Amino acid sequence: MSLVSFEYLVFFMLVVALFFAIPHRFRWIFLLAVSYFFYMWWDPRYALLIITTTVIVYGTALLMHGKEQRIKKLYVALSVVSNLGILFVFKYFNFLNNSIRDLFSVMHMNYSVPELKLVLLVGISFYTFQALSYTIDVYRGTREPEKHFGMFALYVSFFPTLLAGPIERSTRLLPQLYRKVEFDYDRVINGLLLMAWGFFQKLVIADRLAQYANLVYSSPQVFNGLPLLMATYCFAIQVYCDFSGYTDIAIGTAQVMGYELMPNFRRPFFSRSIAELWRRWHISLISWFRDYLYIPLGGNRVPRWRLYFNILLVFTLSGLWHGAQWTFVIWGALNGVLIMLGRVTDRFRTALRDRVFGGLARVPAVVFFCLCALLAVGSVMGGSLGMGWGGRIAAGAAALALLPLGIMKSRGTVFEKFCGGLKNTWMVVVTFHLFVLGAVFFRARSLTDAWYILTHFAGTNILQVPLIYNLSELGIMLGVILLLNVVHLVQERHGSIRKLIREKPLVVRWVFYYLLVMTIFLGMQKSSQFIYFQF
Repeated sequence: MSLVSFEYLVFFMLVVALFFAIPHRFRWIFLLAVSYFFYMWWDPRYALLIITTTVIVYGTALLMHGKEQRIKKLYVALSVVSNLGILFVFKYFNFLNNSIRDLFSVMHMNYSVPELKLVLLVGISFYTFQALSYTIDVYRGTREPEKHFGMFALYVSFFPTLLAGPIERSTRLLPQLYRKVEFDYDRVINGLLLMAWGFFQKLVIADRLAQYANLVYSSPQVFNGLPLLMATYCFAIQVYCDFSGYTDIAIGTAQVMGYELMPNFRRPFFSRSIAELWRRWHISLISWFRDYLYIPLGGNRVPRWRLYFNILLVFTLSGLWHGAQWTFVIWGALNGVLIMLGRVTDRFRTALRDRVFGGLARVPAVVFFCLCALLAVGSVMGGSLGMGWGGRIAAGAAALALLPLGIMKSRGTVFEKFCGGLKNTWMVVVTFHLFVLGAVFFRARSLTDAWYILTHFAGTNILQVPLIYNLSELGIMLGVILLLNVVHLVQERHGSIRKLIREKPLVVRWVFYYLLVMTIFLGMQKSSQFIYFQF
């Protein structure tokens, strides 16, 4: 069932009520049963494969315990190969098969291997990686094998994380499943608030932006210029709110029942580099690749060429993890290349930024006032000089912008802080647009569509926008995007907003709760499936 459906709300309320009503020693049985029920809601056949994964990982972990290194390698290889084999068959076989068929077709050769007619498994990438992290941790000796099969099965299938993460580690989640949890009002309210924010991100922001992004990306060749650019901006924010919304609902659900899941996002659009963005985006996946692939390959402790190879490999595989399609592979590789270029050019870019913004900080205040005066005169008397209305308005706007700069400069350190903030803003804006560039490949249906979009951003074609989407809806979209950024700015500067809300008087808190819920109901769009469910 979808986490933004009426069925899930009923399921959630019943599960929470029964969870706290049941004695602690029976709760694992109850949670295991409802987790399988939750997964089998999509298709009862799903249970067969998750049970298979659970048995293989549980059994090989027990078998490798206490054995010599050679035997342990054999068992961990058996677990990894068998589970990745299942993932390959159900997610990647048809992709590879069709790619080979296309290659043979180009060479005018016959290729007769048919596609497999398989059920699309929701969440298989997430629970497979979660199970494999346990296998590797036991092999490394960072944890003992779990003896209790039921508890281990619950770890693999825990319903808040089952469909789209976060990809939990056994060292974090398994000990919590044994812990006795009491009902705590403050914890429950915090969890419900986080769930409500998740619903807001998904239903009010992501699904609203999806309507425009889907309209344009379903037939990109019909559009050019500004409509394509706007659709790409919409999708970049949509995919964040969609996945972050799911994560918040999942983490909030677990928190209500007393379990703490790892954070998966940390305001990635405030990042000042692509490398930093990927430390803030889908944290559980990127940390998984870091701990179980990047570091074993040598991490940063290798020659420079090998370091760049490791980065490119990790991000290309992370792209493939997201989907069995060449657009995802290119998207992952592109992010790897951008991180490599960021490392190569870091010293040069840092020096250039310091020179530009440092030079701006040293400009005398009188220069700003003189330029302001000249532009103001130009905006007033520009008509006699042959300036059109557009130029005169631009000159007036520039004069209004320069006046406060001159005033700040005359106040000394205030202007230096402003220049520092301007530099950080520049880095954030550039990073966001590099992410948007990659988002074209993430969303496009094919490489042909992606290439068309990238090569047709130029131009305005502004008159096409109101024909696609009404202006009042565009205003609402801009409003919710602005609200999202305000929330992130407050979080960046003051930490948890939930904590700030909980410190307010009772009346203020409940007015806020009421407004948040009403905003969700009034602003929600026709709900679409979470994007990351397909992964």
